[in-house]
Amino acid sequence: MHESRDLHRRPPSAIVGPSHMRRHALPDYAALDRYVEEHMSAWTDELTQFCRFPSESTDLPALRGAAEWIAERLDRLGARVDTVELPGDPNVPPLVIGEIGDGPMTLNAVQHYDVQPAVPYELWTTPPYEPEVRDGRLYARGVTDNKGELMSRVWGVEAYLATLGRLPCRVRFLVEGEEEYGSGHLDQLLDLRPGIRKVEGALIEGGGVDLVGQPEIVGGVRGIIVVELFVKSIAYDAHSSLATVLPSAPARLIQALATFWNEDGQPAVDGLNDGVLPPTPAQVAIVDSTSTADLADRKREFGVDRFLGGMNEREAIRAMTFTPTCNVQGLWAGFTGPGAKTITPAEAHVRIDIRLVPDQDPTAILANLRAHLDRRGFEDVKFGAKAEQERAYWTTPDDPLLDAAARVSEAVFGRPAKRRLSAPGTAPMWQVCGRDTIRMTSLGGGHDDCRAHAPDENYRLDYAAKAAQVTARFLDEFAAIDG
Repeated sequence: MHESRDLHRRPPSAIVGPSHMRRHALPDYAALDRYVEEHMSAWTDELTQFCRFPSESTDLPALRGAAEWIAERLDRLGARVDTVELPGDPNVPPLVIGEIGDGPMTLNAVQHYDVQPAVPYELWTTPPYEPEVRDGRLYARGVTDNKGELMSRVWGVEAYLATLGRLPCRVRFLVEGEEEYGSGHLDQLLDLRPGIRKVEGALIEGGGVDLVGQPEIVGGVRGIIVVELFVKSIAYDAHSSLATVLPSAPARLIQALATFWNEDGQPAVDGLNDGVLPPTPAQVAIVDSTSTADLADRKREFGVDRFLGGMNEREAIRAMTFTPTCNVQGLWAGFTGPGAKTITPAEAHVRIDIRLVPDQDPTAILANLRAHLDRRGFEDVKFGAKAEQERAYWTTPDDPLLDAAARVSEAVFGRPAKRRLSAPGTAPMWQVCGRDTIRMTSLGGGHDDCRAHAPDENYRLDYAAKAAQVTARFLDEFAAIDG
């Protein structure tokens, strides 16, 4: 990981230069919008093809198939395509680069073709890799995160070229295959193409539309640590009659996990907040100006009547923005099949993820987690072989790139844009932007009820069309930024 920088507290001029837009006349987008509408049927068919690849981390042939598919699609777009392999390691999915257009301004469109695991399959209405359109939505694993959002960017560029001609800037697609698992080799792949990070801006996944139809733009991403903890208490599974005399691995792990949260369900890991700086007045103002109307809908969607600790909606938005998390992804131990198996399990495992905010060092936080366990006598709770780590990265709230994203989102969706300092998830923006403090944002058609990472993931096709229209307009606004 790279040296930490106080990105979210710097003035905009300390990031990339003067914060203003050049005066310019925008083109008439009527023909572009018609082009998008006329091509959505064919585009839906090609997105369906893309989503048939089960490009999970454990399926290298599917990952490579998805990489080849998007490389061929970018080639048909007219992009100069470069498929970057990591020398000596054929098990690393390639980075697909597609560059199109020219001019003094370059926009890196940071995307990915890998997807989350589709399990549990039985909770899907239709098979996850047999895409199906129902009620105006395309259902498939990865259709929103990130294949649909990626294709909406491609469609926006295609529509611009077809109706308005030459692009106003250079667009460089960076499409990786390990984003869902920490982008472990992205730094190395980018280093193989010197200068590829030195651009005027970056556009990522993560923007979209809330449950009441208000467009959202984001100016950053969370960091993350993913680590597996395990306990091996005895040499092998024992007969459960010995449970009063032999140590239980699941019970031991549960005891350790119980120290990670307080009674309100909030993280209580020693040193979890190391590096967290107080938010600036500008950051607080943006968070407090955000409507809380959709949070009541989110509670109903998840089937809960209150947030943890009795937080109100405003407190919940602040917590989701400014505080680290500590979450259990999954637990496994012993026998979990039908019926019964009377054993005292020898091993127990848990996978934890911790979402970070700017200025936090993942390596230091991971060390704090280890110290937290050791301090309480849990030296026997071991870490797995490798922990995934990614730093948070934010653009300053008053950067002109965010203003540009807000304008085009409002123009297409017809409602004021909701600004968010950070997406709730993680993307490799520190690796792509952090060395050179490149400004970044996101916008698009991903919607809050898309069920990303869950069964029945879906993408609203009307929002997919709007995402293409937003992307095309954004190119003009981006090209007009000074510096």
